Amino acid sequence: MSRAYDPCTERYSDLYFNHPEVQKALHANVTGIPYSWKTCSDIVGNYWTDSPLTMLPIYHELINAGLKIWVYSGDTDSVVPVTATRYSIDALKLPTLINWYPWYDNGKVGGWSQVYKGLTFVTVRGAGHEVPLHRPRQAFILFMSFLEDKPMPSSS
Repeated sequence: MSRAYDPCTERYSDLYFNHPEVQKALHANVTGIPYSWKTCSDIVGNYWTDSPLTMLPIYHELINAGLKIWVYSGDTDSVVPVTATRYSIDALKLPTLINWYPWYDNGKVGGWSQVYKGLTFVTVRGAGHEVPLHRPRQAFILFMSFLEDKPMPSSS
């Protein structure tokens, strides 16, 4: 485990996002929901009954509308493993524009990426389910690449 890892991070988030002034600034909980905000909550999952079984048709719809889609995964994510995400993306049957390649951060492999027509998939090496929490620098590089509409950096 990284020395920078803080096992209390979730507790800090719970405390911060439940401050009334923070909720007001974010325009959150404007209806007075009677329970506290939690980092991982089963409330939505247990009561949301109209969710689709798969997002794949929605991806097709968004791609056909010309929207830029990036899907990313931490390569140590046990909740949504990279392999499962790759199988799902393969099911979209999108043409590959740039084949699976390593991307770099300060001369080290930061992860892997593949660019499809309409979708880019990026992995972040050593990150779990919450990529920005585990690998903030690499998450920033990913986000900047998305905003700049550039592939992940491919040279060391």
